Amino acid sequence: MAETNEEKLAEPKKRKKRKKPISKTSLIFLIFWVAIISLSFILVVNQASTYNDLRTDLERLHEEIDTLTTINEELDRQILFFDSDDYIEQRAREWLGMVRPNEIVFRNIAASE
Repeated sequence: MAETNEEKLAEPKKRKKRKKPISKTSLIFLIFWVAIISLSFILVVNQASTYNDLRTDLERLHEEIDTLTTINEELDRQILFFDSDDYIEQRAREWLGMVRPNEIVFRNIAASE
């Protein structure tokens, strides 16, 4: 079967598809979006790191608050004790050697020499 010229012209010509070269505008647009996405990724990673640091600091501060609260409660108990009559009497007996009226005091004479 020989093809005639007319048949050849009637058939669509098969052309090799050539890749279009990327235009400068498209290249600039692509670089711009890659830069925006990269910057966004860096910011998200930085925010996550900052969040983790702040979370660690918050946990440490909560532990410190708990410790200081315990110390504060102990100091409040001591203040209440120091303001009590029992403490005042104890200090008066120890430091000043005071006794209650009609109280009999025994002293070790041998130990005082």
